[in-house]
Amino acid sequence: MTHLKFNNYIGGKEVLLSGQTFTVESSIYPDYQFLAPEAGLFDIKTAISKARTSVKDCHALTFSERIEILERAAASFSPTATDFEFAVKTTGMPISNVRSFSEDIRNIYRNVPIAIEKHIGRLGDRFGHDLRHSEGTVHFEPINGIVYAITPGNDIRVTAFIASWLVALGIPGIFKCSKNDLAFANKTLQKLVEAGYPEGGLNLLCWDTQKKENAKLNFELVDSSKVVWAYGADSTVDFMLRFETKSENQVLDHFSDKTILRHATGRTAAISSPKTDIEKVSERATTSALTWPIGCNSLKALFNASNKNTEVVSALTEKFEQLAKHTGDPMKNTTKIGFTEPKLLAQVWNRINDLKKTGQLSLLTGEKISERQCTPLLLETLDLNSEFLNTEFSTYLLTIKNCSGFSEAIDEVNVTSGANRRLVVTVFSSENEKLGRIHAHRINMNTITTDLDLLFQEGNDYFSKLTTPQLHK
Repeated sequence: MTHLKFNNYIGGKEVLLSGQTFTVESSIYPDYQFLAPEAGLFDIKTAISKARTSVKDCHALTFSERIEILERAAASFSPTATDFEFAVKTTGMPISNVRSFSEDIRNIYRNVPIAIEKHIGRLGDRFGHDLRHSEGTVHFEPINGIVYAITPGNDIRVTAFIASWLVALGIPGIFKCSKNDLAFANKTLQKLVEAGYPEGGLNLLCWDTQKKENAKLNFELVDSSKVVWAYGADSTVDFMLRFETKSENQVLDHFSDKTILRHATGRTAAISSPKTDIEKVSERATTSALTWPIGCNSLKALFNASNKNTEVVSALTEKFEQLAKHTGDPMKNTTKIGFTEPKLLAQVWNRINDLKKTGQLSLLTGEKISERQCTPLLLETLDLNSEFLNTEFSTYLLTIKNCSGFSEAIDEVNVTSGANRRLVVTVFSSENEKLGRIHAHRINMNTITTDLDLLFQEGNDYFSKLTTPQLHK
């Protein structure tokens, strides 16, 4: 049964210029279906035209006016029961956690401009600051063009995060959202336009990415944009957005003249030091691993260098077993452990059993209880090459690797990260003299991993990529 039908959002209106939709069936709830918009070339060209026309209007807004728009959007943002059900049934996450993340959207609207102002400074109603030794001032102007953003389906906050940056700086954008984020992505952008952002300043498109003929839609949007802001593995982004094979001897690079913001990394890890607070480690590691396990910043591996290894493992086991009692229907408010995509859960569970037989892995607690659900899985491995230390499995899982000391823990985090940096490594420690060796884009001290960094992520300095400095003497 089809429950919902979504449209594209172009120029401040919900439209479906192609007249086409495609049916999406949830991989987690097979009886839950909806109709997603199948944007065509006319939709894409119209969105581009609307965004280009809005450039001057977006730039003309003062910073104070942009803050007011974000504040009004935050105050009015109120997802419906249908929105929450959609997010639960496309992700499997418990409705209580979806509600919590939706509150984060309000905070993102409000906090992004505050973070920018604290980071850069403000001169009147423009971003800027005085230079040293009375050498003048530097102002920052928004890029003169469009941002094309490709957002994922595993975090309902992402569209709000990007949109808040665009509104704060006065830049128009076109979003290609995941079919699994249509409800929240639509509402996120509509609320900002209703709050006063130019109607062509924020546009939302969706189409079936499985159809090869739709590749031209991405290339059209990339070519029309100044900045491409993409989530997804490098191989996927390059295949879908960057390289177009024109002939056997000709491959066109659509990124050649673009500013690129990439978000491709996950595999978040943590290190517990010899003098760590066991209760804080167990509590924050459990929260990081199990609150939103499908997110790229969800904790997947703990390198345990505590001088009380056994106590840390016992404390984590207790936390996991307490949460196991709240495994159930994600639509119920009391549930804390929801569903997992069945094919992924089967893959993970079979691999756990295979490695248990060889003695390479121990299952400390947790079990598979249906084809789409497990209680929280706490694993322990002695194998530094275990895929459970370096792979981002989107389920309720945490793997422990005990280490002989803090330096060894850092070495093993780096070895298991491979050629690419981890997105986040949280260090539970009061030591900081060795942290520069950690191979990660961001290092947290004694905090959970799932909080968003509003200014920098994965080596991206958002402000510098989205503005142009102007020197005034």
